[in-house]
Amino acid sequence: MIRGAALIYTVIDGLRGLKENFVTTILSSLTVAFALAIFSLFIIVFVNLNSFVEGMGDRTHIVAYVKDGALSTKKDSTGKGAAKVKASIEALSGVSSVEYISKKEAFAILKGEMKDNLALLEGVSPDILPASFEIKLAADRITPKDIRLVVESLKGQPWVEDIQHGTEWAERFGAILGFMEAAAIFLGLFLGAATIFIISNTIRLAVYARRDEIEIMRYLGAPTIYIKTPFLIEGIAEGVIGGAVAMAALFLGDLVLGIYIPPDLVFILDNPFSPLLLFILLILGGLVLGVVGSIFSLGRFLKV
Repeated sequence: MIRGAALIYTVIDGLRGLKENFVTTILSSLTVAFALAIFSLFIIVFVNLNSFVEGMGDRTHIVAYVKDGALSTKKDSTGKGAAKVKASIEALSGVSSVEYISKKEAFAILKGEMKDNLALLEGVSPDILPASFEIKLAADRITPKDIRLVVESLKGQPWVEDIQHGTEWAERFGAILGFMEAAAIFLGLFLGAATIFIISNTIRLAVYARRDEIEIMRYLGAPTIYIKTPFLIEGIAEGVIGGAVAMAALFLGDLVLGIYIPPDLVFILDNPFSPLLLFILLILGGLVLGVVGSIFSLGRFLKV
């Protein structure tokens, strides 16, 4: 273990390597920044879209239209009124709330929507509209599979005339999110491997440039950790610098992209994390890439 003055010397020696290999250091740091910024942007968009879909849960609903007269006490062969049917629907898995809308209530809603053309409704009876149950699903139960399960449970009911449900948008969003999740994994692995490769080669060049110095240290019996630590510090510094640059790039990118993206889609760029947390994550990400790249390089090219 390096202690005291030796530790200070190795840190200074590692930072000196950054200056001596300035061009490769800049390229490595920019590579780290690019990888972290692209991956972070992808994750931010994914998290925001996922939150948007979850937020749609309160607005995702199934409408079950009631057969004319099926719930009236005289014609209801099952003996269940609207209240009992509502309770049975609420008991279904994934259902968060159920609202019964009578013919009169449906007509009142229609009048509200057509308030500028009420003349068209003159002489029209509320009985032309069917009563219905508006069924809202829980935020975590809005997948096409969940919607179909509820729909299938309703189809066999004797009071059901027709069912409307919106599985199309759920299927599309589900497919998009599934693709983005797989793409995030692939992108993370690809960018991580590419960045580690570049940092590894940067450290390899640094080792090669200082090969005479390393041979002298070996000859003098310097400990392995004493020889390797400056290069490890160099890799860590490149990663940390890259993380800081990535944060700045994300901030500027948010300002620039916010100008060109339609207002309705700006939410996909909102940072779901606190700025401090995002900065810490980027720095840690850069540090990890720097450490792994350095260790990989030292293990291959510096046999001590």
